[in-house]
Amino acid sequence: MLDFLTRKKEQFFTIIFFMTYQLIDSGYQKKLEKIGDYSFIRPAASALWPSLFKEKWKNVDAVFSRNKGNKWDLKKEIPDSWIIEINNLKLKVKMTEFGHMGFFPEHEVVWKELEKFMKKRDNLNILNLFAYTGAATLISARNRSKICHVDGSKPSILWAKENAKLNNLEKSSIRWILDDVRKFLKREINRKVKYEGIILDPPTFGRGPKKEIFKIERDIVSLLEMCKELFSANALFLIISSHTSGITKGVLENLLRWVFKRGIVKTEDMEIISKYSFSVPSGSYALWKR
Repeated sequence: MLDFLTRKKEQFFTIIFFMTYQLIDSGYQKKLEKIGDYSFIRPAASALWPSLFKEKWKNVDAVFSRNKGNKWDLKKEIPDSWIIEINNLKLKVKMTEFGHMGFFPEHEVVWKELEKFMKKRDNLNILNLFAYTGAATLISARNRSKICHVDGSKPSILWAKENAKLNNLEKSSIRWILDDVRKFLKREINRKVKYEGIILDPPTFGRGPKKEIFKIERDIVSLLEMCKELFSANALFLIISSHTSGITKGVLENLLRWVFKRGIVKTEDMEIISKYSFSVPSGSYALWKR
């Protein structure tokens, strides 16, 4: 254990910072990140260990806390938004009222899985549900797929469109749909639209544009069953990710095996990887493929 800690501390001082997202350290249920030129402390419920680099936590630009409601404590002046690059994508970043920044670095493992399928065939018809600011949409679009991007938040869709423009993908074949995901799926089934791949990152609790309520424990089975109905005869994959406590990779695996009956199911934890300290477990994902 001491050798591990010594090695991590040596790496911290010898590696040149070149990435635009870095997990610098974690501990005491918090994470210390550098996002572009700015450093942040945000909650990380799974980081139960002590931090390694105590001095690095003292000079940050902002701290987000949920102790007394969602609140940012600005230590220095920070712009309303800025641009970073992650996974060869340019993404607009800004501090939101929920403590999010417009992307989830732990999803990088999901993006890599997605790109494997993109390399197998061109012109796939892909459905991205709860699509947020569009990282998975843009990865699919830059690999010459047709994308249907669905989210219940108008600000998130506008943000995703900005990200598309940043990556010169605004003229790609992307359908931008502002709708409740379940209502949209029912209409697609009635229209007999088919997809070769589906990506979804359902929230624990969410609201559609008309205040429709989504609860993952109540709605996840019917959601996956509707996704199954939308698959074409040449369907390749479904990827579902979860940040919900209790919806573990074992739960996701059982759900996919129940809904699809046949095929291969792969599950994996999602982590925010650190080159300098402990990586932070941040949910899980499951992949179904033929």
